[in-house]
Amino acid sequence: MKPLSEVVQRVKDNGHPPVKSPLHLDRACDHRAAPGTTARARDGATQLDAPERARRENQPKSSAIPSELVIRDIAGERRIAIDGDSLAIGRSRENDVEIGDISSSRMHCKMTKIQGRWHIEDLRSRNGTLVNGILIRRQPLVPGDLIEIGKTQIFFGEIPEVHQRNSPAGETLVLSTEYFLEPIVVEEPADDPIRFQKEREIFLRLLELTRDLGAILVTEELFDVILQNVIEISGAERGFLIIEDSGELRVASSRNIDRDVVRRAHLQVSQSLTRRVIDSGEPVLTGDARSDPRFHESASIANLRLESVLCVPLRLRGKVLGSVYVDNRFEKHSFHQGTLRFVQFLADQASIYIENARLFEELQRKQAAIQASKDQVEDLNRELQAMLISREVEPEEVRELLKRGARPDLKHSFDRIVTRSPGMLRVFELLDRVINTDMPVLVLGESGTGKELVAQAVHVGSDRQHQPFVSQNCAAIPENLLESEFFGHSKGAFTGAHRDKKGLFELADGGTLFLDEIGDMSPDLQAKLLRVLEDGEFRPVGARDTIRVDVRIISATNQILDELVRTGKFREDLYYRLNVLTVQLPALRDRREDIPLLVDHFIDQVCSRQDRVRPKMDPRTLYALYHSPWPGNVRQLENEIERLVALSEGVILPETISPSVLAHGPGVGKGDSEPMRGTLRELVAEATEGLERQVLDATLEENGWNKSQTARQLGVSRPTLDQKIDKYGLKKKSDTGGGKRS
Repeated sequence: MKPLSEVVQRVKDNGHPPVKSPLHLDRACDHRAAPGTTARARDGATQLDAPERARRENQPKSSAIPSELVIRDIAGERRIAIDGDSLAIGRSRENDVEIGDISSSRMHCKMTKIQGRWHIEDLRSRNGTLVNGILIRRQPLVPGDLIEIGKTQIFFGEIPEVHQRNSPAGETLVLSTEYFLEPIVVEEPADDPIRFQKEREIFLRLLELTRDLGAILVTEELFDVILQNVIEISGAERGFLIIEDSGELRVASSRNIDRDVVRRAHLQVSQSLTRRVIDSGEPVLTGDARSDPRFHESASIANLRLESVLCVPLRLRGKVLGSVYVDNRFEKHSFHQGTLRFVQFLADQASIYIENARLFEELQRKQAAIQASKDQVEDLNRELQAMLISREVEPEEVRELLKRGARPDLKHSFDRIVTRSPGMLRVFELLDRVINTDMPVLVLGESGTGKELVAQAVHVGSDRQHQPFVSQNCAAIPENLLESEFFGHSKGAFTGAHRDKKGLFELADGGTLFLDEIGDMSPDLQAKLLRVLEDGEFRPVGARDTIRVDVRIISATNQILDELVRTGKFREDLYYRLNVLTVQLPALRDRREDIPLLVDHFIDQVCSRQDRVRPKMDPRTLYALYHSPWPGNVRQLENEIERLVALSEGVILPETISPSVLAHGPGVGKGDSEPMRGTLRELVAEATEGLERQVLDATLEENGWNKSQTARQLGVSRPTLDQKIDKYGLKKKSDTGGGKRS
């Protein structure tokens, strides 16, 4: 056979004269001719010449209407009378003319009398209808026309002389395997239009198959397409694609002529014949299986009553993947050597596509397994961390302290403060030494770190514990009422002063006065507070006499007092009066080991207060709470726990965590000010992107925008990292432009 490349080149060069074949290739390719379908050359003996057809068409209409059809098939010749105005032709018993050709559709075509003249119409059959060698959809008939359905010939009226003196087999160009792959002899004339037409058919068919098979990467779908092509080209009654899997034979696909799946397919093939092909790697072709001496000992051949069988191996690089098996239980010698050559060629090509699809699917499985393993490791890591957290696994410093007891050896109790943090324990050790003194204490720390709790602990542990503890946030008092609030006023001191009022100092006499947000105090009040600290005396607003009090001052602020003193916003002498003993409370993010203890403590508080059953804590929830930076510190955590308990239904799930809490942690979210909108899935997806953006930005900055190093650290590919950078519009902090840096 000439190589395909030469065929393609000849098509491109168009070096042959126009092919005047009655077979319209464009239509034939769209509507494939069945195996055994015939097409006659216009100059052949079986093709009606123009004068003959013109003579028939010009006959009087009365004499041009035949009274019968003459049918030739493998069973012989028979005649059927033409009655009525229509005739249905096909394989189904419901037709007026039933034909047994396997290439016929159930309802194949229909003849209809219109205005005294018969017309034939193809009923969208699978293999098409030919009239005088031409594929048709609908056309009028004249006496002597030859209708072809597969190997069946139907003559409209008497058989013309041209068909009587020439046997069909000798005068037809069979569009089966032989038609496509009949060897092309080099010595044949290069300008033979029929031969060129065959080459073009080969080219178109191979091109179509290559396109179809090469585009399929799903093995099961590929098996079906391969088998369907083999059945269509070979004209087989049934087909099976068999794969060898760990030594076992498996029918991966099965079809009959109607494209239906063969029931119990594994019982419909000869196992011995199939095994012979796969073991030897050589094809088997038999036109009369039950009489073939090669299979006399094969019980399956006899039991299945097989006639024609063709089985070819699926070969690839010295190994056999399986086989393609087609048969015909009703006709002998349905397949020939040409059929074998084409099917084996297709099987060899198909083996490559099958292997490619398998490799692709294996790659997908491995990628999915890697991703699943990665997800599982991450889930297990989160659960492990949560378990360790919930079991209160402390840092090395705390373990050393725990060897000496739950807390350091303190004289006073700080049990109201839930902690095992080394930072907080150091604060306790310091306060424990000065609790019973009147020394002013300055407590520094972010908002929500528990500054007032520390002040209360100092008061409760001191000798003043039975005296008043008065707490006041300096930022919460209007400036025009500050002096009255702190020192009180007498009746009539100002408009609205209808009675005497004690100030904070007088109320706290003998006890402790806790002044929070001391940095927000006005300069005038700072001066008066300084005098009280120095003399222990003050005079209420509008009063004549001074009042002497014994008060211990504990002050607190989340501001940097040194900076306020430097800028003149806070009196330096007052600062030194208050800053006798300073303690710095760590932020909750710096004492994460306390988070499980605090969570447990707050859940108990809420459940006790609301008289409800204590819910369980999902480890993922604890993990998310543990890793949140908690800008609002312990106060924010307490509020969040109260909310989570209220929303829980037996278990506190991570989906119920506030977006503001998830915004900065390993959970998800957008930020404190972001309202909760949309479904839970939308919130989680939106927040996940927020977290991903923050992680990418932070890691890039940490690595000086070294993308390769960042990609390795995050476990992603460089292209994926670039896509994420573009997606979130990330850029180097020092960049003033908007372009992407490489």
